[in-house]
This record gives sequence, C-alpha cells and structure tokens, in this order.
Amino acid sequence: MALCLLMVGCTAWRYPNWEYVRVENQVPPSCIYKMQESCNQSPADCPKWFKLRATTYGANTVVIAEDKKETSGVNVNVQTNVGMRQDRALLLAEYYFCNGIKNITPK
Repeated sequence: MALCLLMVGCTAWRYPNWEYVRVENQVPPSCIYKMQESCNQSPADCPKWFKLRATTYGANTVVIAEDKKETSGVNVNVQTNVGMRQDRALLLAEYYFCNGIKNITPK
C-alpha cells in the first residue's frame, strides 16, 4: 500500500496536473499546437501515457490523431494464437494548450 501511494505521489510530482489533461477526438477551438508524439505501449495504456507526456510540453489537451500500422522503425513482436506477428498498431496524438470553459484547472 505504501509503495502504491509513493508511486502515485511520484507521478504527480514528475507530471504535475496530469489528471487535468483532457483527451479529445477533435481539436477544440482556441488551442495552440505543441507537438505530436506516438505511443508504442498497449492501446489501453496510451491515453494515460499521453496525458502524462502532455504536461512536459505545457499542453492541457491531447487529441488522438490517428491509428495506423507501424511500417518502419523498431519491429515489435506481439504474441497471437497463430504465433509471433511483426506488426503493431501505432497510436499518434497531438498535444495542445487550450483556453475555454471545458478546461479544468487545479484549485
């Protein structure tokens, strides 16, 4: 239990206010583009990873840009029923700093 609390505390310290970063499917109005980044973790883990990373670039909004097959770079082996597969879905997101009433800020 103490280790869990310690890890949550470390995440909050390393990525301050990450829990206030929102994930969108489209770019909201009044936003400033920061950068684009890809996630090579499992698709279920990517939204949280994007939220954490967004804080390092001064962004408060993550827009999932696209889902595509990785065609170059490092091949990732994925275990399947039929054996090993050399491709994996690559999730891309863009980071934005947005103003507006939908943005929740810490008190």
